[in-house]
Amino acid sequence: MPLLEVEHLEISFRTPEGELRAVNDLSFQVGAGEALGVVGESGSGKSQTAMAIMGLLARNATARGNIRFDGQELLKLPAAQMNRIRGAQIGMVFQDPMTSLNPYLSIGTQMAEVLVQHRGMNKVAGLAESARMLDSVRIPDATRRLDQYPHELSGGMRQRVMIAMTLLCRPRLLIADEPTTALDVTVQAQILELLGELRREFGVAVLLISHDLGIVSELCERTLVMYAGQLMENGPTERLLTRPGHPYTRGLLDSRPGLDSPLDLPLAAIPGAPPDLLQLPPGCPFQPRCAQAFEPCGRRPPVLQHPGGVLRACHAA
Repeated sequence: MPLLEVEHLEISFRTPEGELRAVNDLSFQVGAGEALGVVGESGSGKSQTAMAIMGLLARNATARGNIRFDGQELLKLPAAQMNRIRGAQIGMVFQDPMTSLNPYLSIGTQMAEVLVQHRGMNKVAGLAESARMLDSVRIPDATRRLDQYPHELSGGMRQRVMIAMTLLCRPRLLIADEPTTALDVTVQAQILELLGELRREFGVAVLLISHDLGIVSELCERTLVMYAGQLMENGPTERLLTRPGHPYTRGLLDSRPGLDSPLDLPLAAIPGAPPDLLQLPPGCPFQPRCAQAFEPCGRRPPVLQHPGGVLRACHAA
């Protein structure tokens, strides 16, 4: 049985302009110890999917479908029970650690609080365990760092603190939402290497959200490509990188600059803009931007197909 099962998930928001459909009929699974990457442009529904799994959607949001963690349905779970799962069994690392950490509390106070709340430790034991976890994520002089405040650490170190804090309760699933976006490429590579090492050490499953297929290729065996809240393609990462089948996946890959590209070569870009989620088109949402679109694409949504072990939503598949 998969550790995480998402089936026919739909997320909508009530707005003054009408219902905004952020996620539409999304289904995927994550096995125990597996790493799944979720990629797509901004507004594709990646982060809202993560928020639905964590039970952290905004008050004006409605989620339908099924989200099962270890066989337990999360969408219908009372808040008190969800609080016992969130943090203890499912952890999340957010994009900007500076806004996730409390600037008024020391690193040690914030980390120990996790263990006091979820594992019933006293603060002294919690601080000792926090120091050991900081050491595990390769933060030097870990005991001294416990007395420091978030503004005293670099961006890369703050992100390591967030990863350490998330792993304190040994969660079975780690959701990392754009964990390297605000970091330079060197620190970015270090964080990805760290996630891979911790995954092997602790056996944690990873759901890595990114806008860059190159990022997820460093860590994930499988990748799910989203556009306008819908699944476009889902399959082995290596297959999607070397033989992308969906025009949108190919567009994402083509828009990445190559190390050997001439400096004066203009960057490739997917033409047009994502659709208005308040008024989604009747057919494939990518159709207005797709160079391979033909008559059925604008009339009806594509049926999910399974060519060569890849799940793909495309009339031309």
